[in-house]
Amino acid sequence: MARVIAPTRDDPLAAGAAGPVGGPWGRFARGRSVWWMTPVRIVLCLTVLTCALGYLAKAPCRTHPWTGEYQYTRTCYTDVFALYYAEELGSKVPYRDHPVEYPAVIGGLMWTAAELTNAVHPDQPGNGTDTRDRTFFDITTLMLAAFALATTWALARLAGRPRVWDAAMFALAPTLFFHAYTNWDLAAVAFATLGMWAWSRDWPGYWPAVVSGAFFGVGIATKLYPVLLLVVLVALAFRAARLRHALVCVATAIGGFTLAYLPAWLLSRSFPFPNAECPNAHPLSAWRWFWSLNTIRVSDWDSLWFLGEHARGSPLDNPACGEAPKLLNTGVAATTLVVVLAVVLLIVLAPRRPRVPQVGFLMVAGFLLANKVDSPQYVLWLVPLAVLARPRWRMFLVWQATEIVLLVARFYFFVGNDAAIANRGTQGIPIDWFFTAVVLRDLALVALMGFVVREILRPEHDVVRRGGVDDPAGGVLAAAPDRRHSVGELRPAPV
Repeated sequence: MARVIAPTRDDPLAAGAAGPVGGPWGRFARGRSVWWMTPVRIVLCLTVLTCALGYLAKAPCRTHPWTGEYQYTRTCYTDVFALYYAEELGSKVPYRDHPVEYPAVIGGLMWTAAELTNAVHPDQPGNGTDTRDRTFFDITTLMLAAFALATTWALARLAGRPRVWDAAMFALAPTLFFHAYTNWDLAAVAFATLGMWAWSRDWPGYWPAVVSGAFFGVGIATKLYPVLLLVVLVALAFRAARLRHALVCVATAIGGFTLAYLPAWLLSRSFPFPNAECPNAHPLSAWRWFWSLNTIRVSDWDSLWFLGEHARGSPLDNPACGEAPKLLNTGVAATTLVVVLAVVLLIVLAPRRPRVPQVGFLMVAGFLLANKVDSPQYVLWLVPLAVLARPRWRMFLVWQATEIVLLVARFYFFVGNDAAIANRGTQGIPIDWFFTAVVLRDLALVALMGFVVREILRPEHDVVRRGGVDDPAGGVLAAAPDRRHSVGELRPAPV
């Protein structure tokens, strides 16, 4: 049985941080002192702690009126609370009675939490009080915390027994604290990570591909980004002569996506898109709103496209209501295609076949840098992939710190922007400060990507591959033939 690697003996930052509590783990120290305190259970407890603290951080916005920019100055803004009334969840069924701007699984989670809320408060709001929004938020946070636990568990399994403590990087991630309940992204993160876990299993036949495809399909029906992981698996499987497994995964992903969307397809009615006041409004089935809204969206605050348009002095397009910004969309599509082709080329030309999480991280990170929308909570898509791609604390925490700086800068820029619109004088921070935070975050992310690329091109620097291990998350790819390199003594990771 492979020995668990203690972080304080493997990571320089962890070793330094252990100084005040006795220093790194000694070589004669016992693995654990209490039988039930396994590493997996401990990292799950750490996840519960982070999620509980994250709930307390959001709690002020659950009870305090959102006046005087309270939700921004306390950094407690959450879409979950705001959308309860905006999406009319107290009385209407998503897609049937009201169009929803999110994919089908999130719509289902909204409806489930709303129905449970109505069961808890059957007399509201008719009894003169209305606290349903608070209960809805509480129920949703419990759901999202469960998805966080599922992600941590899958990460611990994906890392392999020797590196099980790497999952603590996700459990203690500052962005998990800030964004666990900002939106429903943790659901997509859990399905994507469970899909990678299923792919990594050594079950007989094509069962790993079938189960992982089902998870990926549901993940794509939650947020689109897991489709990028399918592209990665197909490219890696081609290099490893395991293409049939990847195609089975893609096929079952299509099936999982179809089943996840089936209730929305059956329930959906048509509504004026994008709204009844728009001169170009036209009927659109509610299940299609997410896809169509993303087509007509302009560049969002945190994106490099928005920064570029601001520097230019004008947007690339001036679309009428309901029309798509064609130049912007063309630029985003072209840049995304370049990212995908660059990662695929890296997979094909690397001296040794890269690990699944390494190229998965590069693919998703590159997509976010190229996209016209980069909402703050999207960072959660990257955290599990970053943990598996490069389990090193120092650069990980530098990147996480820049994400938090950007979040605070975003909120205080909103304070200043709202004050300027309302003629309340100078408040918050100017837009140039916000753009500085955007650039710092993107530079930190690019630096982390650079370290991952370096370890792909020079595998001897990859700490995961020490001891001859090929790819703990590789599944059928681990120790498989390599079209460009003989795997020699490489072996699957202990589980």
